[in-house]
Amino acid sequence: MATFINLEDSPMFQKQVCSLEGTADELKDRCQKLYKGVKKFMGTLGEASKGESAFAACLEEFGGGPDDPISLSIGGPVISKFINALRELASYKEFLCSQVEHVLLERLMNFISVDLQEAKESRHRFDKAAHSYDQSREKFVSLKKNTRGEIVAELEEDLENSKSTFEKSRFNLVNSLMTIEAKKKYEFLESISAIMDAHLRYFKLGYDLLNQLEPFIHQILTYAQQSKEQSKIEQDRLARRIQEFRTQSELDSQQLVANAESSGANGNRVGGNIPYKNTETSLTADKEVIKQGYLLKRSSSLRTDWKRKFFVLDSHGSMYYYRTNGNKSMGSHHHYSGSSDHNTGVFGRFRARHNRSGSLTEGSLGYNTIDLRTSLIKLDAEDMDLRLCFRIISPQKTYTLQAENGADRMDWVNKITKAIGTLLNSHFLQQSPVRYLDKDNSSSAPANAVVSGDQIRHNDSRQNIGDDVSTILRGLPGNNACAECNAPEPDWASLNLGVLLCIQCSGVHRNLGVHISKVRSLSLDVKVWEPTILDLFRNLGNVYCNSLWEGLLHLDDDWYDL
Repeated sequence: MATFINLEDSPMFQKQVCSLEGTADELKDRCQKLYKGVKKFMGTLGEASKGESAFAACLEEFGGGPDDPISLSIGGPVISKFINALRELASYKEFLCSQVEHVLLERLMNFISVDLQEAKESRHRFDKAAHSYDQSREKFVSLKKNTRGEIVAELEEDLENSKSTFEKSRFNLVNSLMTIEAKKKYEFLESISAIMDAHLRYFKLGYDLLNQLEPFIHQILTYAQQSKEQSKIEQDRLARRIQEFRTQSELDSQQLVANAESSGANGNRVGGNIPYKNTETSLTADKEVIKQGYLLKRSSSLRTDWKRKFFVLDSHGSMYYYRTNGNKSMGSHHHYSGSSDHNTGVFGRFRARHNRSGSLTEGSLGYNTIDLRTSLIKLDAEDMDLRLCFRIISPQKTYTLQAENGADRMDWVNKITKAIGTLLNSHFLQQSPVRYLDKDNSSSAPANAVVSGDQIRHNDSRQNIGDDVSTILRGLPGNNACAECNAPEPDWASLNLGVLLCIQCSGVHRNLGVHISKVRSLSLDVKVWEPTILDLFRNLGNVYCNSLWEGLLHLDDDWYDL
């Protein structure tokens, strides 16, 4: 708009002022609407910045942990680089928001509250001065000719002052309106251009950041695709293994049923003959699982509830069960067979750390071990009316277990029985040799020789059937006295504990029950002393057995004095 050509107070001047004021009022309305839009835009930028920061924080919580096994399994070290990039982008948005606030919002608010408000206040001062000037002029021109000179002089001075105030307010109004007119030409263009420049810098910074990250992004996409293909191969391999496992399980079940029927036809004999197992092979070979699976175990608490436990019997004769139900994840192994291009850098470090984190084994689970060396197994469970139960009895504890079917129960019983025999044979072959006395006590095995079961049976074949069992067994170390009270010439024995007892101590053992000690006479119970039982006792002796049963017994000097 053109500047004021004539500054005299005239209708043309008043029209020009009114036109400028109308323009200023309309501009004020537009500025207020723009102010609301800028506030909303700033709110959106702030929410976007906070949202991107929150997204980065969620990603970090999801998979950004440096030592968390789950984070390593889903690519935590790789995701961390993306998290840093997202936080950088969030800082760029925050900077853009601050630029909008300082460059546009604050200047717009200053234009509304200072410049436009100044024009409005100048109009109020001008109207007030014009009214005062009109009153002073009317008073002065209404004077009569005969008015005293001092009154005329006073009103004339008042008129001059009012006119001066009027002119001053008129020019202030003109200046305010012209300031608005001048700022219209550059204020908004400058602010909006600065905002666009801030946008340019924002997108340029984002482009530079993502441009540097582009090779890494493509590398990760390639790695993910390769991992996807490898996972599909592993899933197919797993499906084949599952099918093979199901087929083998069906065959094993059929074999168990056939074995159970065969055992039933033979009078339900448990275990059969215990096969001899070479001790050196057993101790040096790697542990192999003979049998494993779930059994119901009766709790020893007052509630006597049943819990499903996973039992394992290995080739070393160790039997144990896990304290947990096995529902939790026991770790996973990550295998990757991609190209050699990704074997270094962040991918190599990621895979190496992930492989270490996924190396959880069964040893990390809590388990309880059953000592089979001093245990026996029985099919009967007199205090139970449930089917498919059997018991493992040891001096420390009795385990009452229940299988899922009859064939599985017989398989467990047979393999546990064989494991017990294998443990005994293995331990005997490692111990110092014992001398085997004949009827005349005139021949014995060499002091440094280990006598096998075949050699023992060969020696027995040379003895008469009427050999005195008591004489043979009393010749073993410590068997010339009772294992409990040291009474001489014991005539009784505990078959499952492997010790010789006097008649008084045998009565005490009988009161303990056959599940603790099964007492038999050396002279009266002739049928009991079969070659296998004699082989067992010849390899034991009171000295060795008491070293086991009384191994944890610590007596002080006062007890010995008593």
